[in-house]
Amino acid sequence: MEGLPDMARKRGLVLAMGGLGGLVMLDETILGVSLPAIRSDLGLSPTTTHWIINSYMLAFTCFAAIGGKAIDLIGLRPALVISSVVFAVASLLAGFADSATMLITMRVIQGLCAAIMFPMTLAAATLTFDETERGRAIGTLAGMATVFLAAGPFLGGVLTEFLSWRWVFWINIPIVAAGSALACLLWRNPAVPRPRPVIDRIGLVLLLIGMTGLIFGLMEGPDFGWGTPAILGSLVAGTIGLAVFVAYEARQARPLIDVHLFRLKAFHASALVILLTQMSKIVVAVFVPHFLQLDMKFSALYAGLATVIAVFPFPFLASPAGKFSDLHGSRRPVLTALLVVAAANAAIGGLMYLQNYWALAPALLLWGIALPFAMIPTGRLTANAVPKDKQGEVSGLVITARLVGGTLGVTMGSVLLAMGAGFSSIFWVMGALLLSCGIYGATALAKDAPATK
Repeated sequence: MEGLPDMARKRGLVLAMGGLGGLVMLDETILGVSLPAIRSDLGLSPTTTHWIINSYMLAFTCFAAIGGKAIDLIGLRPALVISSVVFAVASLLAGFADSATMLITMRVIQGLCAAIMFPMTLAAATLTFDETERGRAIGTLAGMATVFLAAGPFLGGVLTEFLSWRWVFWINIPIVAAGSALACLLWRNPAVPRPRPVIDRIGLVLLLIGMTGLIFGLMEGPDFGWGTPAILGSLVAGTIGLAVFVAYEARQARPLIDVHLFRLKAFHASALVILLTQMSKIVVAVFVPHFLQLDMKFSALYAGLATVIAVFPFPFLASPAGKFSDLHGSRRPVLTALLVVAAANAAIGGLMYLQNYWALAPALLLWGIALPFAMIPTGRLTANAVPKDKQGEVSGLVITARLVGGTLGVTMGSVLLAMGAGFSSIFWVMGALLLSCGIYGATALAKDAPATK
């Protein structure tokens, strides 16, 4: 590809990286439709079934903070080759899994690889394009990610219905192979190498202990019993681990996560919006198709098709939501959208009692229309909330907040179902959390001015 014009090479690289980033988004929505089939085929309990998603999210969450540094530690090509090959092998073995242990182990490995691949997509765009071209490149990455996100439920339904749930994992292989091969061919090392990053290993271990202990205790509490030594010990270890993590990070010159930024009211309010909107996205992507199949007896195909209405607006509204915030400011659309998304969640929970999809569909569509206006403009609020010399920290913290939200979404739904509260309770709790966030955000989110007039 030596004779390829430089601009064509750059665009090809963005498309390749967009495919890899989209693959991560696809894994957020494609599996929800397939979970009932996996549960039935492998004879899993509901909680164990949800670990198939949460094990991936947990590994991704804990390692995302250092995954983005892989490009500076060993270079993009070696990092991409290693992570993509391991991801493909894990996807292959996950499709052949005949037990929960094997499947969840492969999902953990996928999560570790995704923690390297996903931050690398943004890093490649920012290192390849200059400031005048960077916005369009990042917009292309975001656009491709939302297309993959929207395609997830339908693709999962088709594969599960006509082939097998195992193809939900095998479909990853050609995507990751094509994306990584093209990216390696088109990548050019920057003229000025970036400084070698410092890895906060102690912080990473503390975060792993805290997140794993807390999530395991919450998810397994209904099955083991909340008062059993294993659950109490897990919850205590998780709580102490996170507390020590925060205290340790506050004293580090180069922390894994700059916890001092959370002292800024506008920043932690924006991060909370990111966490809860991602939490809501995972709740809809996982538990709506679950409800349609288990309670309304939809097939996997029809459950996937029925869920598409919720995520279909994303590719079309992501860019307009960003432009709207540039023209009119971000605070007002975020607060308004939070209230609408909260109301939509409450409506979804209530309409589930009717056992009628055509009554449920308008609430799902309303949710899908409003959510981009809560998620996209919040990125601008988050950046505006921190000093200029801290802008480099924001992207990593945003990714972490997003991933924590996804993990907590699966955890909350799993716990409520295990306690016998039913699917409706998941959406009512989600609606209450979003409403509380909107009320708090009215006083905490920074008042920003339009970027253009």
